[in-house]
Amino acid sequence: MASVTSAGLGSGLDVASIVRQLVAAERAPADQRLAAAQSQAKTRISALAAFRSGLSNLKTAAEALQASAGSGLGALTATSGKPELFTATASSKAVAGIYNIEVLSLAAASKQASQWFASEAASVGNGPVQITVGSASFSVTLEDGANTLADLRSKINAASDNTGVAAAIVSDGGGARLLLTSRATGTANAVSVQGGLITTTEVQPAADAAIKLDGFSYTSSSNQFSGALDGLSFNLVKAEPGTVTALNVSLDQTSAIAAVQKFVAAYNSSNAFILSQSRYDVTNKQGGTLLGDATVRAAGQALRALVGNSNAETGSYATLSDIGISSGTDGTLKLDTAALTAALNSDVTAVQRLLGGSNGIATGLASYTDGLLDDQGQIKAKTDGLNVTLTSIGKDQDAVNRRIEAYQARITAQFTALDSLVASMKTTSDYLTQQLSRL
Repeated sequence: MASVTSAGLGSGLDVASIVRQLVAAERAPADQRLAAAQSQAKTRISALAAFRSGLSNLKTAAEALQASAGSGLGALTATSGKPELFTATASSKAVAGIYNIEVLSLAAASKQASQWFASEAASVGNGPVQITVGSASFSVTLEDGANTLADLRSKINAASDNTGVAAAIVSDGGGARLLLTSRATGTANAVSVQGGLITTTEVQPAADAAIKLDGFSYTSSSNQFSGALDGLSFNLVKAEPGTVTALNVSLDQTSAIAAVQKFVAAYNSSNAFILSQSRYDVTNKQGGTLLGDATVRAAGQALRALVGNSNAETGSYATLSDIGISSGTDGTLKLDTAALTAALNSDVTAVQRLLGGSNGIATGLASYTDGLLDDQGQIKAKTDGLNVTLTSIGKDQDAVNRRIEAYQARITAQFTALDSLVASMKTTSDYLTQQLSRL
């Protein structure tokens, strides 16, 4: 901006101060108007972001109740009668029931030990050693200068084509020998050694895990396996042939109730936000940030309508109140855990259909919120529009700055000219005064 450095020397006026005050007075209305518009746009963008976040949480919670998403309402838990023998987990594909399990044997890794050598530094000899794990083989070669038992161990472990065996040296006062252990359990991963440099003895035979489920036999190369029964995975801990243990697969009520609680909390959060942002405070004469926003108002109405739906096709329960979820006058939901538990015990399928079925309440909410949150949805469109407004305000501010600079330059020039004129007139006055004093 233009500046005043010596104005006022002729007139005695504080021209710089006058110019600053005039510029400030000229700028203030425009700055205040633009600042208010900018603040309003930013506040609305922030409010829409919070609105979007709340709806996203609600969508996630609603989707968790949908049958197509492996509903939290249908989660099953598998309880072993003797967890010291085995444990199990159940997926959504499992079927509730009580199953009889007998752990016949555990899976074991194949172990082979070489003959004794004086120490790990003892020479094994030169030549190839071929090791086979299952149906795959690889070889290492010992040569002069690198043919000790320790060298053999290191070469086996470092071999790029090692098919799954770990080599270690076992030592005691009488010497050392090489121990080869398959990295995988099961008979399909048995270890064997070919070559004349070392001979091996089986320390531990490879073995498959074996169980009986309701009298039917199943085997696995690992102690962690599935496939014996749809949706069930087993972790075998200890074999105890002859001991039959019950496995109880039942509804995981804790998870089911937690999923409904999360849904209710997410709904209430969105509902409370909509109410607070779209109401007018008569006492303070102040409206919410999103007061009058058609999208927010419509969302509030739609959410309340969706949770109030009745569906006679679901079975025993047609409304949320039937399973212990009541609605207050302001739309807030309240969950009666005891009533929900009773409904789950009585007819869990009806509860699942009411909330997560194809026409379920949670399914409807998930679909509706998905539309609002879409990149082509109304919230995104409104936010984009406000960002365009902010850009426009920035351009308007630049225009104001240029106008004020021009204004300051103009009045500075005017006051500088006035100061020069006053100085000239003062000089003339002083001259005339001096001449008149000589008459």
